[in-house]
Amino acid sequence: MIFNATKRALFISAHPDDTEFGAAGLLRLLIEKGIEVHLAVLSNPVESLPVGTDYQKLIDEQKASAEILGIKTDIHFYNYPVRKFSYFRQEILEDLIKLRDCIKPDLVITSSENDYHQDHNTLACEAIRAFKQSTLLGYTHPWNTRKVVGNVFFELSESNLKKKIEAISLFESQSQRSYSQENVIESLAIEAGIASGFRYAERFELVTMSVKNDK
Repeated sequence: MIFNATKRALFISAHPDDTEFGAAGLLRLLIEKGIEVHLAVLSNPVESLPVGTDYQKLIDEQKASAEILGIKTDIHFYNYPVRKFSYFRQEILEDLIKLRDCIKPDLVITSSENDYHQDHNTLACEAIRAFKQSTLLGYTHPWNTRKVVGNVFFELSESNLKKKIEAISLFESQSQRSYSQENVIESLAIEAGIASGFRYAERFELVTMSVKNDK
């Protein structure tokens, strides 16, 4: 039903790589089905990189990852200060509303309210306000939550999973993180698959659902 009702999808990341970890498989699946996909990234967290690192490194990694996944639209980059999104709630809301009015997405995918990271949580709350009349899904990062969240599952092919792993691998600046490892990414896809009856899957929290009647 979601695929048939979707012409344009918008993925929103608090930081580069958030979408890749949480929803790269679904993103790739939508592109394979001919759906127009947009990506917005709200920060460039250079603070998390070693001193002296090129300021553009994460942006360049994000662009390379998006290209591997097949995104053909421009990425919408913003520069909100990392770990301080809560100070800019209104500004974030206004930028999300501008994206909504410009792209007019049928489907929006972003962080879950159940994600404990302060930026992810703020983004999730403002996305609910901005996209309350769209279908909105939230993805979780297991390392940022203490509960298993997900009542919507999308089956991933082996090809979808390999693209996800490849897209994540392009974030070389994050390769030291344990959850960046290929076996971890595959294990999470297997776990979601077990929960939903598939070999591989991604899980999402359904926040709102709005389906247009085209009859």
